[in-house]
Amino acid sequence: MVINLDDQNAITALDPGGMGKAISAFADQCRKARQIGKAAEIPDNYRDVDNIVVLGMGGSAIGGDLIRSLFEGELTKPFQVNRDYDIPAFVGPQTLVAACSYSGNTEETLSGYAEARRKGAKIIAFCTGGKLKELAEADGYPLVLIPGGLSPRAALGYSFHPIMAVLEKLGFLSPKDREFDEMLTVVEQIQVRMDVAVPETENFAKQLARKVFGKLPVIYGAGGWRTTVAARWKGQFNENAKNIAYWNAFPELNHNETVGWEAPAEVNVLAHVIILRDREEPPRLAKRVEVTRELMSSAVAGFTEIRAEGTSALARMFSLVYVGDFVSYYLSALNGIDPSPVRVIDKLKAELAKLG
Repeated sequence: MVINLDDQNAITALDPGGMGKAISAFADQCRKARQIGKAAEIPDNYRDVDNIVVLGMGGSAIGGDLIRSLFEGELTKPFQVNRDYDIPAFVGPQTLVAACSYSGNTEETLSGYAEARRKGAKIIAFCTGGKLKELAEADGYPLVLIPGGLSPRAALGYSFHPIMAVLEKLGFLSPKDREFDEMLTVVEQIQVRMDVAVPETENFAKQLARKVFGKLPVIYGAGGWRTTVAARWKGQFNENAKNIAYWNAFPELNHNETVGWEAPAEVNVLAHVIILRDREEPPRLAKRVEVTRELMSSAVAGFTEIRAEGTSALARMFSLVYVGDFVSYYLSALNGIDPSPVRVIDKLKAELAKLG
């Protein structure tokens, strides 16, 4: 039996880990995260670098991905996110390395940390504790401690805002106080409209979850930072709702994937396409979206377009991120699934741990 999304007790019963509470408290998390980043003590010589590399995986890396895509036109240093055991050959004494692991025990990040240390990079550790904290303290690197108790995917504020604040502190980004304040306002407005107490008839997130229930969510980002937000949506559908999902980006998808919607029809008809859009799309990109919808209209189950809210790019980006968090949460309820556990990932880590 499919759950009634207006039955708060039923939704809460499926969520013993409190994922819904974490999503609803996101604005407060962002406030605390920025304060932590601003208070971080970073040596002055950390300004003297040629490039920046963020080490991370999954929810601990998405903050770096969003920073790169949002600020790549403003950052004064090349910026890269590394999701692997090994790090780029160019990393050295003139590289700022942000080692990010919410648990502090992510094996890929610890491997990258060890290599960055060997190469003499300027390292900052961002974590709640674990092995990364121990290593950073022993090695004398700056340590930015963030609160624990959340799933990494529910700690996006802590994976994004401390790094942004440190980049501002070091002069690699211009001050973002005004943009941050607007972002909080936009996030709080969305929370009021999409929280669990708001009935489905008035709640866009619940309505969209209903549309994609039993379907394959396909999320397209309309260029720029929207592409990274589409990847975030995909990950939230996977981990919160335990639902397979797919993402891609304009204009790249028009050079390959658009053709793939011709067959097989019995699979394509299960897809609901979500397009993440923004008022600052270039006209040619907007036209691509329009024509693509027309070309795909008979192949898929439906389309939903979501427009970013706010004035600053920071606010607009987080508006789209936050809607996706709510949608994935309500889809987990429709799927009858506890959103917090990721048992498949836990099993994989346990098997890898046997290798030593």
